[in-house]
Amino acid sequence: MVRRQPRVVAVGDGIVDLVTPPMEDFPAGDFQAEVPRFDRLPGGNATNFALQIASLGAATTFIGAVGSDSNARLLRRRYQEYGVRARLLVDSHRPTGATMALTWATGRRTLVTNPGANARLRLQDVPAKMIRGAQHVHRAGFWWTSALVGKPTATLLARARRIGATTSLDVSTDPKGWPKTRIEAVRVCLPHVDVFFGNETEVCAVARERSPIRAGDRLRSLGAAEVVIHRGEEGSTAVTPSGTVASPAFEV
Repeated sequence: MVRRQPRVVAVGDGIVDLVTPPMEDFPAGDFQAEVPRFDRLPGGNATNFALQIASLGAATTFIGAVGSDSNARLLRRRYQEYGVRARLLVDSHRPTGATMALTWATGRRTLVTNPGANARLRLQDVPAKMIRGAQHVHRAGFWWTSALVGKPTATLLARARRIGATTSLDVSTDPKGWPKTRIEAVRVCLPHVDVFFGNETEVCAVARERSPIRAGDRLRSLGAAEVVIHRGEEGSTAVTPSGTVASPAFEV
């Protein structure tokens, strides 16, 4: 029997990253550094998810928004190379989203993002017919697709579940510092989420807990079926209905 490819839909950010090689820490104050190159790469959590899940064999659709520029062309090429079916809204008045990514040898990084056209994506741009037949719907790039923050994402994920798909949500770090209204915008989505992804800082912020494991339990009590916590070099921990499972980190 031939196994059918799982069909996955990713909804969220299309970003191009301008990335430095790992640098040594800067001294305090004004400082000028030199790097041998900048790497221009496809980025954005939803885009990265779509490319990687496609490389694992899933029939993948990405739904997002881009500008009409060279960065949009880079993203289109990469989606095509990975076999991702891209459904892109084009906003000719805004640039494709872009991030300057400063990386350090210690593993620390600083990301500065212009969301650009990502802010144009709205719930009506993701009609039910685009996700019908999917086994899984992943929502990411939460903050950069600002018109989908909060109830629109909750509606999208609820719709996905009604048509029989499982769902996941990766919100990333809030660039505005986790005010109460933004935490509530995440929490309203949780009853419609099968897997919530976040690093230790993110899950603690949304749950208002100091312990990542307690935060995972709290997020489950707010509706998420499972919580996967990214823990850097320590790997990941999944908080599930049957208990907690840890996975060590590995080289990629």
